[in-house]
Amino acid sequence: MKKLNLNFTTKQDAKRFVDNCETKFHTDLEAAIDHVFDDGGTKIVTLSGPTCSGKTTTANTLTRRIREEGLHAVVLSIDDFFLDRADRNNVTGEVPDYDSVKALDLGYLEYFTDRLMKGKSILVPKYDFTATSRVGYTEYIPDSRDIYIFEGIQAVYPEITKMFAHEFRSIFISVEESVGYGNSVLRREDIRLMRRIVRDHKFRGATAEFSLHLWQGVRVNEEANIFPNAKNCDIYINSLLDYEPFIIAKHLIPLLDTVPADSIYRDEADELREKIRPYENGLFEDDMIPEDSVFREFIG
Repeated sequence: MKKLNLNFTTKQDAKRFVDNCETKFHTDLEAAIDHVFDDGGTKIVTLSGPTCSGKTTTANTLTRRIREEGLHAVVLSIDDFFLDRADRNNVTGEVPDYDSVKALDLGYLEYFTDRLMKGKSILVPKYDFTATSRVGYTEYIPDSRDIYIFEGIQAVYPEITKMFAHEFRSIFISVEESVGYGNSVLRREDIRLMRRIVRDHKFRGATAEFSLHLWQGVRVNEEANIFPNAKNCDIYINSLLDYEPFIIAKHLIPLLDTVPADSIYRDEADELREKIRPYENGLFEDDMIPEDSVFREFIG
């Protein structure tokens, strides 16, 4: 566990701390991505990790590096192959599955990947998380200079990786450390849950109650399918930013307060609120965070 001992008195102190955390993360990220190009012949990169790990920012950095190699990066989100569903913000009945391979249109993904590997034109689907359905397609014509980045939680699953006819490199990103501050301890999964509640509210129209409703199923799938398969990955990245609890507190607490008093998730919301409350700190402001920060994936 990483123990934080901060004695800040000014906003300038807080800003320096944010900058130092960002510099460390980007340095580590660039060093990890260097290994993608070790053999010089990589055609496919899979980018996976549990929910709210920072896959999108990593994909953007990888895209830039591929351009620097004189090639063209094509990011393919496995989320766009989700099956349609009608359970957004419904916290009664069975917990919906968003994370296992059963949530995907595997038939179309296999057809898509087969045509891609053969250099044939293909329709790339687009999934809308607000509508919880596929909303359209874009035609894509492969080019010999293209490097394909398959990004998503399920990119680590053998049901997905077996579809790739060529050799590929695999990147796994996650929160790898717990954080302690004062009497509060945020476990690795707590940090990702906090990120998810804020992200899903801002970008997917989900309530905090619904995010908590999904969480147990998310964790079961992670322990059963994601982390065991991650042992086979080539590259590992830790996305924890030490400053983030001090920023996310003011975004998270109002959302936790919206969970109804009679909800079965009210106690869980209260427990999470008590864990994050010590991090409320007026010295930290959103505008201290760079626009290209991995943390922007969660707070906007």
